[in-house]
Amino acid sequence: MSMIHTQPAVTEPHEVEADVDRLARDDIDTIAETRPLPEPDPAELRRASPESLPTIGHIGRYALKHVIGEGGLGTVYAAHDPLLSRLIAIKTLHVDLPQADRAQFNALFLNEARAAGSLNHPHIVTLHDAGTSEHGTYIAMELLKGKDLRQLLAMGWKPTPEQAALIVRRVADALSYAHHKGVIHRDIKPANIFMVGRTQPRVLDFGIARIRQAENLPKRDDAHSRFQEIVGGSPFYMSPEQAKREPGDRRVDVYALGVVLYELLVFRRAFAGETLEEIADAVLRKPVPTPHALNPDVPKALSEIVMRAIQRDPEQRTRSARRLSQELRDWLDAAQGSGVAPPAAERRARGARPLWRKPGVWLLAGVTLVAALTGLWWQRHAVPQSAVLAQAPARPPADKALQTPPEAQGLQARSGDMGASAAQTAPATAPAEGLVRLAISPWGEVWVDGVSVGVTPPLNQLKLPAGRHTIVVRNGDAPAFQQTVAVQGGKPVQLRHQF
Repeated sequence: MSMIHTQPAVTEPHEVEADVDRLARDDIDTIAETRPLPEPDPAELRRASPESLPTIGHIGRYALKHVIGEGGLGTVYAAHDPLLSRLIAIKTLHVDLPQADRAQFNALFLNEARAAGSLNHPHIVTLHDAGTSEHGTYIAMELLKGKDLRQLLAMGWKPTPEQAALIVRRVADALSYAHHKGVIHRDIKPANIFMVGRTQPRVLDFGIARIRQAENLPKRDDAHSRFQEIVGGSPFYMSPEQAKREPGDRRVDVYALGVVLYELLVFRRAFAGETLEEIADAVLRKPVPTPHALNPDVPKALSEIVMRAIQRDPEQRTRSARRLSQELRDWLDAAQGSGVAPPAAERRARGARPLWRKPGVWLLAGVTLVAALTGLWWQRHAVPQSAVLAQAPARPPADKALQTPPEAQGLQARSGDMGASAAQTAPATAPAEGLVRLAISPWGEVWVDGVSVGVTPPLNQLKLPAGRHTIVVRNGDAPAFQQTVAVQGGKPVQLRHQF
């Protein structure tokens, strides 16, 4: 089996800042207007460097620095990972369970975490670790700069219809990817959509998801029922199926995301109530005015997309996250009047005002559960923003190149400049190498000669030996994009495709 290795970039702090600003600029120039997000509170800036603070405790190998936030399920800390010398977020889960049920809860928790651990998408928060300690169950995830949509809306931020549609379209892309992997979120809400730029969302809290038709979940019993009650979705965004405690499928995520888009457009929740019973009654029976009726600035066509997504009958609802994403893409293209948006590189060249100029506003970028995975797993999924493939051997026979490899097949990420090292040590007779540049929208899982090499974006170019290579890009249930390219040294090949 041929092996292709990704080449991680060494990221300096100033590069992180530049990358966040770059993400903030992406797609800004393709919409008519964007309203700036609120500037961060100066108090956050003063406490935004956890590595400089004294350690207040330990969980596993992680040194806890300060509390980021607290909620009904637990406490979130900024923490330092001494092994990998990086800042992360740690969330401890506090659940009130009898001792007899705790072991089974922990097993269920880790099982659910493995679902999240299988996801690798530019709009899903990156996971690092999970486990149990004397302090309880914990999860480790990346720490990013920004705020979630709930915080932004509470601060009075009002996105334009175009901006709201673009954000939700990207979340729908992430959900489509997760659904294709068999993972349903079940708790989509503004608090679980984290913004690292004006239009760059990251979906959080995939850890409560369940694998569709999973055979290895324990039989339903009291502990399992209690687990589902503890991590159930927010009542304001729950689907009618969830309100009636009926089994739901991936359309519960479509519904919840539609309700989020509704709120972004009219600046208030679609449903109101003081108690769970009142909210459930509103979800099941109360009439819902269209976004256009409440806010005339919302175009009728966009309003209709929202109303299809929040149909009470799942059979009448937008059938998939992919379909919702496509409807929003079509509307954005029509609203812009110019068809497909230009590549991100061209948009970035025009520039835009950075979202947050002041460094060090580090907040929680996720509350995602993940199994206690090995370092090998983390290496495989820690794809850098600008990953380059290095030193791929000759491709396998053509019949193997066209086969769909098993899902478990993957790559190990290597640290350091592997491309430069290979170039220095390669014998004089080694074949020339060339670049294949990727411009895939909205995202795709890339396979080269039958080997999975990562997800684009962030993967944006491949470094391959000279010769012919078969490249396949997959996006959920959409027909795969396949092309055979002739790679030559010094002559980059450009692959463009929009799903």
